[in-house]
Amino acid sequence: MSANVKSTAEFHADHRQWHRDVECWSDDIQFWQSEHANAIAQLTGAIEQIRQHAETLDEHADSVLAIEQRLQRHEKSLAAVWQNGTETELDTILNEQHAKQADLHERQQQAHERIKKHHHAVMAKVATLKSALEAAM
Repeated sequence: MSANVKSTAEFHADHRQWHRDVECWSDDIQFWQSEHANAIAQLTGAIEQIRQHAETLDEHADSVLAIEQRLQRHEKSLAAVWQNGTETELDTILNEQHAKQADLHERQQQAHERIKKHHHAVMAKVATLKSALEAAM
C-alpha cells in the first residue's frame, strides 16, 4: 500500500473519531444554546436595571438642583439675618442654618460619589460586553 492510501480499518477509525467529534460538538452547541437563552434572560433583567439606573440619575439631578436652590435660599437668609438681627440672634441662626446646610451638602456629596462609582463601573462593563459582542467569531 502507498503511504497516502488508508486501509478500511483506518477509514472506520477515522469515521468513529469523526462521529465522536460531532457528538462533542453537538453537546457543546446544546450547552451554548442553553447559556445563550440564560444570557438573554439576564440581559433583559440588566436592561431593566439600567432603566432604573437612569431614573436614579434623574432623581439625583433633581436632588442636586434642590440643593442648589436651598443654598441660594440659605445665602439670602443669612444676608437678611446680617442686616436685621442682633449679634446673639446672628450667631445662633447662622450656626444652626450653616450646620444644617453642611450636613445636607455632606450627604449629597456621599450620594454623588456612590452614584458616580456605580455609574462608571456599569458603563465600563457595558462597553466591555459591547466590544466582546462586536468581535468577529
